[in-house]
Amino acid sequence: MPQYNRFAGQSLDRLNGLSDGIFAVAMTLLVLDVRLPEPAQARTSDALVDVLAELRPQLLAYVLSFTMLGTFWLAQHTLLGLYDRADRNVAWLHLALLLAVTLLPFTTSVLADYLTTRTAIGIYWLNLLLLGLCLGASACYARRAGLVTGDDGPDRLRIFSRRILVAQVLYGVAALLCLVNTTASVVALVVVQAYFVTSPRLPVLERVLLHDRTPGRR
Repeated sequence: MPQYNRFAGQSLDRLNGLSDGIFAVAMTLLVLDVRLPEPAQARTSDALVDVLAELRPQLLAYVLSFTMLGTFWLAQHTLLGLYDRADRNVAWLHLALLLAVTLLPFTTSVLADYLTTRTAIGIYWLNLLLLGLCLGASACYARRAGLVTGDDGPDRLRIFSRRILVAQVLYGVAALLCLVNTTASVVALVVVQAYFVTSPRLPVLERVLLHDRTPGRR
């Protein structure tokens, strides 16, 4: 099978196309868990407001996970855009990423139903960790396999890898807060995600992401 492995999985376009479809389905599945509970006997505006208020955990989990998927979709396309070519290993690493993507609607449902429990937050964080590990592994493999070339390609890949590392550290710290207070942990996850959606200029994080020059190297 070595001969087969030399030419299998080389189409970046097909990988991008499959990824777009899987992300779109996962994003759609998220909203299916936002359902009205059984309506109250009294069908009044006040009763509807009370019913909608019960949906707050589901709505929070939905918005959080939708933006998470958007963030990881953008990250994957940014990463694949740096590659000059792909191979079978890259294909399988990104298929592993898509497996983690398809798990997110389930872990989101668990988080929505058990928002104040450490176990639900831990399960959700493990899903985020798997997403980050797959992207990080793809970036590391691409660097070793020489899949990124050009004047600034390797530098961009290092910046990408640092961003993934920073994201996973921040998500991990936010999740660990559940050991102290579960509400604070969820709020921290929302804040971290809001940062990656809006990407405001934070000098400390910028120094971490952009300081990718080693001594004696231009």
